[in-house]
Amino acid sequence: MNGACALTAYLHGDIKLSFAKFELFPILLMFIAVFVQSSAEELICRGFMYQRVLQRYSNPWVAILVTSLFFMALHLGNDHVSFFPLLDIFLTGLLFALMIHYFNSIWMAMACHTTWNFNQNILLGLPNSGEVSSYSIFVLDTKHDANSFAYNTGFGLEGTIMSVVVMLISIAIIFYAHKISEGKKSL
Repeated sequence: MNGACALTAYLHGDIKLSFAKFELFPILLMFIAVFVQSSAEELICRGFMYQRVLQRYSNPWVAILVTSLFFMALHLGNDHVSFFPLLDIFLTGLLFALMIHYFNSIWMAMACHTTWNFNQNILLGLPNSGEVSSYSIFVLDTKHDANSFAYNTGFGLEGTIMSVVVMLISIAIIFYAHKISEGKKSL
């Protein structure tokens, strides 16, 4: 998902990247830090809150929507937040909640969340939800980056029409994958 957004922004000329450095130890430390941060959000939103709301209301859609809205609210204070970044984060929360609902796997949501954040921020050196890492493998040429349908100069790949479309396609894939897995169970 992240790769499709980054490649589109790169090919469209919105971002120019150059190789900075590759140091194994700092990359491993950054991966662990990103995993802990992303997983903490998943444990709070989908591990704890989703389960509590589901127990209270017995309707998975209430839990899915409440946790997606809460996930979006967690990002209200981020730099450069606006309508599209919030919509995109809501859809991302929806995608992660559907992973929990349909596949009963918090690990899937944690892996997806970690991969998105790590690739965008540490690998590519782009803003991730408005935050830029002090360490990255590639660096962004901020003198030549441009806002477009595929890139938001303040917020990153998130919060763009491209990312919203990618999230909607991913949500559709989750629905389709669940439908296929349910069909196999009935055989």
